[in-house]
Parts: sequence; structure tokens; C-alpha cells
Amino acid sequence: MDEDIRRGIVLVPADPSQWSHSHRLVDSLETQDRRRLGLALLSDPHGTGDICMEAALTRHPCGWSPEETGELLALALVEVDDIPYGFRRVCRSLGLPLAAVGEQEPSERARYRPQVRSILLSARNHHHSARSERCRWHLSVEEAADLLGSPYDREVLERLPRVLPDQGDISNRALTALGTLVFEPGVLDLLAVLLTIDGFRPAQSWLGQVRERLELLPIAPEVVSALLRMDTSYSGRTTESALGKRTPVLDEAKLTAGAAWAACLSGDPALIGLVAPQALGRGLDRRLPGLPGLPDQDILPARAAVTALSAAAGMPGLGRHRRALSGLPPEAAAAARAALDAIADAFLSEGARELALGHHTAHLAVRPDGSVGVEIRTDRGEEVTSYGMRHLNGRYVLELTALRLRLPGFAAQADRERGALAELLATGAVLTGEQLGTRWLDHDVAGPLSQALVWEADTAAGTFTGLPVRGPGGRWLLRDIPGRTHEVTATDTLRLWNPVHADRAQARAWQVHLELGGQRQPVRQVPLRRGSSRRPVGDTEPPRSS
Repeated sequence: MDEDIRRGIVLVPADPSQWSHSHRLVDSLETQDRRRLGLALLSDPHGTGDICMEAALTRHPCGWSPEETGELLALALVEVDDIPYGFRRVCRSLGLPLAAVGEQEPSERARYRPQVRSILLSARNHHHSARSERCRWHLSVEEAADLLGSPYDREVLERLPRVLPDQGDISNRALTALGTLVFEPGVLDLLAVLLTIDGFRPAQSWLGQVRERLELLPIAPEVVSALLRMDTSYSGRTTESALGKRTPVLDEAKLTAGAAWAACLSGDPALIGLVAPQALGRGLDRRLPGLPGLPDQDILPARAAVTALSAAAGMPGLGRHRRALSGLPPEAAAAARAALDAIADAFLSEGARELALGHHTAHLAVRPDGSVGVEIRTDRGEEVTSYGMRHLNGRYVLELTALRLRLPGFAAQADRERGALAELLATGAVLTGEQLGTRWLDHDVAGPLSQALVWEADTAAGTFTGLPVRGPGGRWLLRDIPGRTHEVTATDTLRLWNPVHADRAQARAWQVHLELGGQRQPVRQVPLRRGSSRRPVGDTEPPRSS
């Protein structure tokens, strides 16, 4: 027994004869002295040495007042961080405090409902232990539930393991976050629906069920808020392979994924604002050593969070899910956009356009025709396969979301460069070779655009017309249709070639050359041949971001 006390396990000898001296002492005390003794014992969170005295007090009437009963319950629910593992004060909570509740009139016991429910939650698995024979001195969980005279509480306790099961050494953090909310009518029904989520883009029928539960349950915002604030961190000693197969971990992932959609369905800006911190808590601090990207158990909640926020913000590409959230108030959509911006800001500083994804690199790229997109390559410079892309979309959903959220601003920048090039073409403005390289060809945004256009240089041998290409040593060259080149020097005079001032043969030659090479231009420089199936060069419509 001394070893059990040292480890913090509260036990009473199974044979009452071994603690009869405590009974004789308590029996000799006046009720007032019994209450003083009980309060003193329970005030010491480490007082396991006098557990037999507490057991004896539960067997004798003490005349507890309603106020003293409340004080006992408060002492029983105090959390003590430095108590050894396994000591949850369950026995002591089920003992003297509930004995005091039992002394109150049935009509008075309802005032203690929150505290008694908290004790019931902490003790729900207590008698699953093999030591239960030595815990018969206090109330069982079922007897404690009967103190409130509410059959519904017993029904919740019976149903709870089926909705939020415990398993092994992984505590039920969803239940810890929700606390006594689970006793409120309709809460377990909402949780059961959230747990049936079938993916980060859930079925329309699931969205309808969640919406209905949100409308029927007045405390639904509290439930969703508690789930989104839930601590989902794991011990550094726990490996991903062990986590990914545990039912509680999968349930926690489903609950937080479902809560993200529920927050957006509710249209409550405060709830929507909690979705991004929940996702970022997984993205910034949860990377396991040696494993790039999100762990398996975090992929579903993170993808669900960004998808729900994108649908609520009215982002393109979400079809039915965006329509399912189309009736949200403007402030809800604004909150979703602000949450998405928070995700982007967490991964990308101002002006940054590139992120490392393990052995891959993703960056915002402008294409020769002026459109923009997120391009991903391996560390060898190879393009990513469709299978690899599915993997990256899961492991790096937050990073890729951050890049994609920056696309509209990047597209606007590319459009401004397109406009400047169109003006150069229309005015025939002259540039030096240094200006062409610094301002246009070497520019990170304007470079791909200007390299897709035909330029002409005034040389000693006459006018040379060609497309810019990199030469030896990184120098810029103009290459004409036959393949001849001219090295651009700093003092060269250059301008955009304008087919209006060229003969028809030259214009036709460039038409054929660009079409055969599949070259697309950011502005309409070389006219499209009639009947050509190629997409119009330099389409005047704004480029669509991919």
C-alpha cells in the first residue's frame, strides 16, 4: 500500500476491518468536527495517507451545508500539475464530495449539476481498473449519476464511449475540450454527425445534416468553438505510424475537420476566425523529425480547414461546396478571407514567391503568354507527376494554399508588365541593351513575357530581328528564324519589332515560326494566321490564374 500511495494511487483496504479505527474515530466526533476534518483532508491534494479517514467520513452523516458542499466539490475538481501520473483524484472526488451532495435535499442538488458532471466525466472509466474491488468505499459512477435524479445523465454516460471512445494511452482530448457540454441535449447527436465526415470535401448530404444540427442546437457555437480550440499536439515520443492507426486520433481529426466546415456553415465570423489558428497549429509546429510535411493524422483537418474557408470566401474552383455556402453574410465571407490571408502570411513574407516542400520546390511562375500559376519541381528540376502532386497536396496543403492565395496579386503584377510591353510596342520606344536586359529580360516577372516577343536591334550591319535567348556566360542574344544570333551589348539600340512596319514575307515567316514552336505571346505582336487552330497570340482577356 505504501508503494501505491507513493505512486499516487488512492486505495482503501478491501477489508473494512483494516480501517475500523477510522470509523470509531469519526463516530466519536460531533458533526461540526467531522465537517472540519473533511474539509482539512480534502484541502490537501496529496493527502492519500488519510484516505481511510475520508472513507470513514463518507459513511457517517456530517450535516454538510449547501455552501460547504460547494466548497468540497471545488476542492475535488482542482487540477494539480505535479501529482504523479495515474493520480486523478477520482476516488476522492467520488467519495466525500458526493457524500455531501447526497446529504442535500433532492430539490437542492441541481445546483451542483456542473460539478457532479465534471466528476462523472473524469471517473467514467475508473471502474474498468482491476483495482475496483478496493474502491467500493465510494460511489460508483452510476450511483453518482443517480444523485441528480436525471436519467438523461446516465444515458449520456452510456452513449459517450460509443461516440467518443478512449483507447490506450491516448487521452480523449475532444472530451477534455468539450467538458460538461456533452451532457447538453443534442450535443452528442452533433458530434456523431461530425464524425461521419467522408473527406475534406464532404458530401452535400453531410453538409445538410450539419446545417440542420446547427440550427436545432442553441449551444452549437460553443461546441464548435471548443473543438476548434482543442489541443491536438502529440508527445514527441509518439511516432506517426503509431498515431495514424489509433481510433481516437482519427476521431479527433474528423471532429476538427467537421468543426471547420461547421464554423463556415454557421456564418459566425468569430467561429470562422478560429479555423485558421487550428490549421496553422498543425502546419508550423507539428512536423515530425525526418518526415517533411504534415503527419498523416493532420492532413484531413488541414485540407478541410482551407477548403471550407475557401468556399466561404467565394474562391473559384469549389463548385457545389461554394454554392452550399453562398448565402453567408458579407462579414462571414470577409472573416474567411482574413483567415486565408493569415495562412498565407504565416508561410510567405511580403514579395516571397517560393517555398521548399521537402525534396521539391514550389514557386509562383509567370508563363510567356502572361498567365500565372504554381509550378512545382523536384530538386533535380523535374516536373512533378500527377501521383506526386496528390501526395504534395496532402502533405503541404498549407504551403500550397499560401502560394495559391498569392496568385491574384501576382497575376495583377504580370498584367501591369503586359500593359507596359503593349505600350512599348505601340510607341516604338527605343531601349539600350543595358535597359533591355535589366528592366525586361532579367526581370523576375517581365522576363518570361519579354522573352516571348520579337525584338530588333540596330547594328553596324543593319537591323537584326530575333527572339531573346541566353548565350554563353549568361549573355543575351537575339536569334533570328534561320538560327543566326546577335549578341546584345550595353550600347545597342533596340525596340520591339512591329509587323506593321515590316514586309508581308517577314511577318508571315514569324507567324509560321512561332506557331511551329508553340510560342505564345503576352501581347498581340505577331498576327495569327487565318484558320490557324492555335490559341490567339496575346489574347486581350486578362490571364486566368491557375
